[in-house]
Amino acid sequence: MTKAAGSPAPAKRAVWFPDTSALVTLAVHAPLHQAVVETLLAHDRVLVEAVVAELKGLAATPDPVAIWASTALAELDWLGVPVRVDDPTGTRLAAELQEVIAAGRPLIHDMQHYGEAAIIALACRARTLKPLLLSDDYDARIVAAARGVEPLSTHKLLHLMVRQGKISSSRAAEYAEALHSAKRAHDYTAAELESGRLGRVGRP
Repeated sequence: MTKAAGSPAPAKRAVWFPDTSALVTLAVHAPLHQAVVETLLAHDRVLVEAVVAELKGLAATPDPVAIWASTALAELDWLGVPVRVDDPTGTRLAAELQEVIAAGRPLIHDMQHYGEAAIIALACRARTLKPLLLSDDYDARIVAAARGVEPLSTHKLLHLMVRQGKISSSRAAEYAEALHSAKRAHDYTAAELESGRLGRVGRP
């Protein structure tokens, strides 16, 4: 059977790619982590090996984020087996994108931004799927959007979860307060999370 002329193309299946920054954010607050996992389990999910490597690197640093990186490493089962970016095409593109995300700033460690870059290098070449990047790195979201990968921050995802009736706006505000208390994000009210007026965190 041929498709009728003018009929809409079938919707592409959404595939979520959580990056290092998002996984660290989720590790801060167990109830938030559980709520996001329950929401995304209904969709395909991809864990990129470079993200695991970046988490391991963070966990070994004296940075306060190290404890959350360690927690994140212990909570990856819901994402399945990590996949590797193809070499040389994907790895070359990931290295280029890492430089773009860094925007001239020196890297704190060799893997900084590489997890996000590897995701974008893989996801931007998808043709039959709709890739979504879950990232709390604003620069990574900008680069992803420019490459045709839809980016969302954790707070933007909370907004969508409220709109879809998966959580209440007051519960979303509780999660946001936990992240704010951990100095992981600015504070957001229930009204802001319900409306989606989240400033830079809601963009692009």
